[in-house]
Amino acid sequence: MTEFDRYLWAIGHIQRRRLLLTLLREPLIHIGELNIGEKQKEMLLVEVKHAHLPKLADHGFVDWYPEENRVERGSEFEEVEPLLRLLHNNQEELPEGWL
Repeated sequence: MTEFDRYLWAIGHIQRRRLLLTLLREPLIHIGELNIGEKQKEMLLVEVKHAHLPKLADHGFVDWYPEENRVERGSEFEEVEPLLRLLHNNQEELPEGWL
């Protein structure tokens, strides 16, 4: 897998995109404090904890502290940051449902 493929993989799922774009705006996220409904939060926590966060952490894009429900930018976050900024700055041009 090329480096660019790694970055595309990182943003390839809507939950990973949302998480990484949130980290673009805020370097630290407490998942329990996200401004979403409790049922959505519970579903998000299950999916993100078991599927996405471990993989993003393995790639170094995030640092994940499960006991605290805390996520921070990882050592490799700056590698994917230009792609995230491109998405963020051009969101009006992207198809509906991309986020």
